[in-house]
Order: sequence, then C-alpha cells, then structure tokens
Amino acid sequence: MEISLRHKAHTIWHIQRVKRLVRDRIGGGAQCLVSVRETICTDPGCEGPMTEIRIVTLGFRETRALIHKRTAEIAVADVAGVL
Repeated sequence: MEISLRHKAHTIWHIQRVKRLVRDRIGGGAQCLVSVRETICTDPGCEGPMTEIRIVTLGFRETRALIHKRTAEIAVADVAGVL
C-alpha cells in the first residue's frame, strides 16, 4: 500500500509541475484550463508512455499536445517544443 500511495503522490507532483511549465510557456495564468494526463500510447509506431497536454481558453479554444515521455521525464525544452 505504501508504494502505491507514494507512486500516486509522485505522479500527481509531476503532473502539477508540468502544468506550471505549460502556464509559464503560454503565459495564460488563470485564464485557461490546463490538463495533463499520463497514458500509454497504443499506436504501433510509438508504443510506450506518453503525456497528453490539453489547454482550453476562456473562449473555448482547445489546444492539444503529445509528448512521448513519462510526466516525470518532461523538461522545459519538451514543453517549448510542442507549444
């Protein structure tokens, strides 16, 4: 149980970190919704972990980006490369 809880806390921390990186990059502040989700890519050409970033502005304009890394591995350069 301890490992599972620790893993969940680790994942949540990195999701929040990536959200901060996205907000810093786009300068949207609280004027947009940033969603980050770690998942597994099921496309035969990119099997493995990936992170989906979704940004929705107040005008309901949606932007999506995929980074083919785990959330914990994402750096500023990765976010800058997709946004």
